[in-house]
Amino acid sequence: MATPSAVGAYRALMRARAKAFAGDARALDAAHREIRTQFERARDVDANDAKMKIAAAVEAATFVRTHVVQAVREGDEGAFRMTVDAAHRDVTISRDGEGEKGCGGGGGVA
Repeated sequence: MATPSAVGAYRALMRARAKAFAGDARALDAAHREIRTQFERARDVDANDAKMKIAAAVEAATFVRTHVVQAVREGDEGAFRMTVDAAHRDVTISRDGEGEKGCGGGGGVA
């Protein structure tokens, strides 16, 4: 597969952000500002650095699409509601960090 352009990587990140944070104006705005800031900082890098940064942006877009799920707190008990996309169906989430994949509730760091 050919390396995408900076514009293609930017668009991929924006689409991933729009899907991951749909309905959350604060998160959408913050992600938009961060993406824009990072691309502006990299505007004048040399060709080799540009290729690395574009690859990192594409990897970040893939990560957001496949690993980020927006959750909404329900009630005072700490329960959350998530709308799980088909891309996330094989992810197991565990409170104690012992799930097969995905995020855990703090396990693993001592």
